[in-house]
Amino acid sequence: MNEKWAVKPETLTPDQAEKTQEADIVVIGAGHAGICAARAAAEAGAGVIVLEQQEREKQWVLGIGEIGHINSQWQKEHGVQEVDIDTFVNDWQLRTGNRSLYPLIRTYAQHCGEAFDWLIEPLSQEEKDSIHPVLTPASSNMPELLNGLHAWPGTPNMGMALQSKVIKANHRLAEEYGAQFFFSTRALQLEQTEEGRVSGVFAKAVDGTLCLYRAKKGVILAAGDYSRNAQMCRYLLTETADLTEADSDFTGHGWDGSGICMGLWAGGRLEPRSHAAMGGNYSFPGFGLIGSTPVLRVNKHGKRYSDEAFGTHILAALPGAHQPNGNLWAVFDDTIETQITFQTPCHGLLDYTDQEEMARFEAALAKAKSQKNQMIMDQDRAGESRPLYCADTLEELAGLMFEEKADQETFLSEVKRYNALCHSHHDVDFGKDPRLMQPIEKAPFYASSTVKDSHRPGGQSLKILVTVSGLEIDENQQVLDRNFEPIPGLYATGNCSGRRFGTQYTTSLPGQSISIAQTLGRELGRYLAGI
Repeated sequence: MNEKWAVKPETLTPDQAEKTQEADIVVIGAGHAGICAARAAAEAGAGVIVLEQQEREKQWVLGIGEIGHINSQWQKEHGVQEVDIDTFVNDWQLRTGNRSLYPLIRTYAQHCGEAFDWLIEPLSQEEKDSIHPVLTPASSNMPELLNGLHAWPGTPNMGMALQSKVIKANHRLAEEYGAQFFFSTRALQLEQTEEGRVSGVFAKAVDGTLCLYRAKKGVILAAGDYSRNAQMCRYLLTETADLTEADSDFTGHGWDGSGICMGLWAGGRLEPRSHAAMGGNYSFPGFGLIGSTPVLRVNKHGKRYSDEAFGTHILAALPGAHQPNGNLWAVFDDTIETQITFQTPCHGLLDYTDQEEMARFEAALAKAKSQKNQMIMDQDRAGESRPLYCADTLEELAGLMFEEKADQETFLSEVKRYNALCHSHHDVDFGKDPRLMQPIEKAPFYASSTVKDSHRPGGQSLKILVTVSGLEIDENQQVLDRNFEPIPGLYATGNCSGRRFGTQYTTSLPGQSISIAQTLGRELGRYLAGI
């Protein structure tokens, strides 16, 4: 591999270090996985050093506050039903095409509930009670199974502010147990013995001092993803790269991939391409307004192009990436408040059990209804704005959506066809589940759009949030070498690690990327402390 980021820089040596310090475990990264690994290891009595490149007081942790897990005590107390472990893991393997490592995913499934209860221990009871279980209680309209795939309600949504607070609280707990944190310290390169064992990490402090932090038991790569590294994204996210133009920017909000590169330079093996990410290879209209409600979707020429409900919204949105550049439209009528109750739990849903979410939704519809035949800009939770139209007739709506007469006629023909399929309860065009075939007949009528542009990715179209693939690991999260053998002393967790997802991040409940990072980080900390 001759990519610039894959080529190891000049090897650093111990005599270059101005300072050397030793612990049982060195953790690179103080995000979700790194903090949980550090606290768990320190609780178990291990000496821990944590290196974090961000400033202590300005540290930013990824996530919107959804922590998707199953079977916690917190969920039981909030009326969320228990999930069968075997069903959960087999569903995961189906979603990933059996690319993920079964023992690793089973470990996650068995321990994610207790990991969440453990994570929120530092919060007050009032703060715990403020956390909302998504889609709880769920509507009886919610399909428990779509296209052979399950989805479960009950993900706790604590919001970004409380999420940051709980991570910092766990940071403080780790310090109370003896873990040492070095902020504004950037890891540069791993130290290896002549036999190939990873024995430490070279890092540069904010004042420029080169330090060597040695680990008696192991170094944990928990430095996050590579979504801000355009070269890595182009090389490793091959499906997304092939769907966009060479000069376009589909990179995301995460990190630069330095942790993954350090593992690669030490002889580690990357998970095979195409890597998985959140987004990048799909386009999805209606996201900010109606969540994942599977209403009729048409392309810039007014043509329906997919089963809008296939296996929850991420999989259902994949065909959108192959449509002509231009607006993709989500089209619905005045029965939308009933239709949203047919959503399955997934990222981007509209949580009809959340009063704040529903107030935003209702306000947007009321504004559109009061300004019929005019474009209004609906703003979602992330601050992105999208066009929304409302009209009394489908013909008026078609005129607002499309400039070309032919496209208007195509759209009206597609709506007529779609309504007929809905009444027949048999979607012979795309095979959509009959329960989700809702005709568009009751005025007023609405259309919400997303721009799909392979030249300019953005929002819910060809733009990624973070990458979720990385280094090949075994069931103990030990990094594998070019011969698929474990590298002594080197481990990877969180978004530095692979073998967790398939070629796309699609999950059975929202927030599983955060939960799996926290859970497997905790499990790795406990494991290393015990060896």
